[in-house]
Amino acid sequence: MHEVSIALGLIEELLRIAGENNAKNVIKVKLKIGEMSGIVTDSLMFAFDAIKIEHPILSSATISIEEVPLVCECAQCRKTFKTDSLAFPSCPFCESYSLKLISGEEQNIENVELEV
Repeated sequence: MHEVSIALGLIEELLRIAGENNAKNVIKVKLKIGEMSGIVTDSLMFAFDAIKIEHPILSSATISIEEVPLVCECAQCRKTFKTDSLAFPSCPFCESYSLKLISGEEQNIENVELEV
C-alpha cells in the first residue's frame, strides 16, 4: 500500500507549507490525482486521516481529491481525446497510434487553506 508513503510525503509538505506561513492550522487540502497515477484515492484519504492525528496542526484538516482523466493528443491530427487505458489506444478520429499523454498521471497539491 504505497498510499501510506504518499500520505507521509504529503504531511511532510503540508508541515513545511504551514511553517513557512506561520499557520496555526491546516484547514483544507485539495489534490489533483490522475487516473493513471496508480494511487487509490480512498486508500490515500484513509492513510492521511490516520497519520494526521499525530500532528496537532493537521488534526482537523480535510482532504479533497479531484481525479484527472486520462487525455491523449494525436500527433497525426492534433485532436485530443479521453481514454480509459494506455494499452494500445489509437486515435478515435484518424486511428493513428502516435499519441502524446496530456493528462492523467498528476499527483499535485492544488491548494492548501491555512489558518494564520
